[in-house]
This record gives sequence, structure tokens and C-alpha cells, in this order.
Amino acid sequence: MWIASGLPTVAPGDTDGIRTLKSDGTLPIGGQKPDAAVFVWDRKSGNLASKSVHDASSSTWNVGPGDFKYIAQVAVHIEHTGKPVAAATIDLTDGKRKLTELLAPSSNGVVTFFAVKPGSLTVTVHYKVSGKDVKPLTQIFDASLTRTDPLASFTISVPDAVDTVGPAASPSQAGAGSAPSDAAPAGKEGAEKGKSKDSGGSVIGSILIYLITIGAAVTAVYYGVRYMKTNPDSVSSKLEALGVQIPKPGDDPLSSPSAMPMPLPKAPAPVQKIVLDDAAPDLITPVVASTVMSDPRLVSQTGDAMSLPEGELIVGREVGMGLSLVGESTVSRKHAQITRTGNTVVVKDFGSTNGTFVNGVQVQGEKQLQIGDTVQFGSVRFRFEG
Repeated sequence: MWIASGLPTVAPGDTDGIRTLKSDGTLPIGGQKPDAAVFVWDRKSGNLASKSVHDASSSTWNVGPGDFKYIAQVAVHIEHTGKPVAAATIDLTDGKRKLTELLAPSSNGVVTFFAVKPGSLTVTVHYKVSGKDVKPLTQIFDASLTRTDPLASFTISVPDAVDTVGPAASPSQAGAGSAPSDAAPAGKEGAEKGKSKDSGGSVIGSILIYLITIGAAVTAVYYGVRYMKTNPDSVSSKLEALGVQIPKPGDDPLSSPSAMPMPLPKAPAPVQKIVLDDAAPDLITPVVASTVMSDPRLVSQTGDAMSLPEGELIVGREVGMGLSLVGESTVSRKHAQITRTGNTVVVKDFGSTNGTFVNGVQVQGEKQLQIGDTVQFGSVRFRFEG
């Protein structure tokens, strides 16, 4: 419990305008500013209660469940290919105010916002690629006062190639500032040291594996050639047993099987799916498309599946739509359109209020879906499967 002027933006600590609880369970409230309020942080639920100093001083304040109207902390993880992003500017809007935090290398890809209003949260990530600003990435989340984890955590994946630091951060490591503590965050020196150690070990390990593989191949070739020279009769008999014709001295070249007319080719067998490491993507794309898209459908987070028929399907919160998300306040009445033409499925946003997203990236106009994509209408998520 503490007193602060206005809604605080940081966790309680030794900062101006914040006074921590005394040992007798009381706080002096005299001489406070008009906008000063008393705040109570329930560490078990992770929620925050507040009451103006004027109202709190008029009588004893028995704090009840209805007094907790804010989420004490919201942690936002910013990552690229599973690794923490090094630098960005994060804006969070909760309908009451806009909060901004800077992401530095020492943050390990996590920023924490304090005293957040529950409901629909709009999070925007501003970042640079090769030193140049790019279009910000915006995503919407639902934050509730009822949670299993006191720390509300959300993750945003940046699709562009940005600088990252260290190993991937897990949500359990995101509690920076979750309680008053003397522990300081890891410094830039520690992050750079860990990064150098990981990259150095990876390079050395790759070189050793490469050298061992080459040595084994050379050894096998050497002993194979040596065996063929010292045992020519044995090698010839084994090759003939496999159907390989070995020319012998005095054989008539015209009577050898290689000089005989070639038999007519048989009808080709059905095309089989062949995956080559170095093959160009366009050589195998037709085979994948003809087999993977047998039953395109959207699968909700609860496991419910909806098949996508040929033609157009409208998504919205009104009853009677092709995909009706009734009661979802983040979904517009007429939100988006899904069009299936054969094996091609395209999603189009209708200029909805909270947007349509594919793999966390907001759709501008139309976007063709691929198997495994995450499709989000407002805050409702589906997985596209075939």
C-alpha cells in the first residue's frame, strides 16, 4: 500500500510521490495533492485497488474485491524467431491512457507496464531494420482481472530481420519490477558476453562436425579403392550378382548388353513427393498444393473446426454471417471476408476497428493464407489448417 499523485506508471519503490506502508499498517495522508490516491497491490491476484485520499480519510477503508480495478503489471515480450529483440519503442493503450516504454538490450526482450486498465489492450511496436524506421507492428490483446498468473504476459513476434540478444526469453523470466526488490536487471555487458559465448560455441561445434565428416568419407573411399585393387575377382562377382555386367577380355562389344537396343519405356508411375535440400521451391510447390489443401478449415483455440467452402464467407459479430462471432466486442459487425478458390484461400479486411492479423501482422487489403498460419479477427484467434 502506498500514496501517489495520479495513476502511477511504475511499481512502488524509492521514487518521488510514492510512500510505502509503515510497520503499524497506516499511512500519513496529510498535506497531499488534490489528485493523490491510496493504492493497494494484491500480490496474489496481481491486481491493484485505488481510492482518493479524500475518500480514504473520511472513514476506515475495508478493501474488498470490488475495489481492485487495475492490473498491477502487464509484461510484453518482443521477439524475432524466438529470440528477444534488442531495441524498440513499445506503446500500450488501455482505453484510459497511453503508456510508452523503451526496449533496450538489457531488457532481454521484455517491457513491463504498471496500473493497466483491464479489457482490450492495443500494443504497438516501433522498430528499425538496417537503421531505418519501418511500419509499426500493432496487435490487440484481451486482459482480464481474472487470471491464473498474477503477471499478465503477452508476446509479439516481429517478422522483419531485427537485432536480437541472447537466448529466447521465457514468460517466467518476465517479472522485472513485479515487486519491490533490490535486484537489478542484467547489464549490457552480461548480455553481450552470453551472446558471444553462444555464437562461439556454435561455430566451433560446426567446424568439428564438418572435419569429422570429411575424415570419415576420405577413409571410406581409401579403403574401398584398396579393397577393389586387392580383390578384383570378388568385386566382379558381387557386381554381377547385382546385375551389373562387367566386360571381360575377348568379349564381343556388339553382343554386350550395352550394345543391344533399349526396350520401350513403361508408363511412368504416379508422381511421388520428393524433397531435395537444394531444390528450388517452385519445383515442389505444385505437389504440395495438390495434397495439403484437401480440407481447408479454421480451428479455434478451443479445438472447434470450421470447414471453408468454395466462394466467399463473411466474418462478423452479427448473427447470420458465414462465420458469426456473436458477443465478441473486438469484432466488427462486418469484419472481414474469406474467399476460397480451389486450393487458394484469401482473407480480406473490411476496414474493421480492431483489424485482421495473419501471424501477428495486420492485413492491409488482402492476404493469402498458408497451412499453419494464425488468423486473428480482433482478439479472436484461429489456426488455418488443410
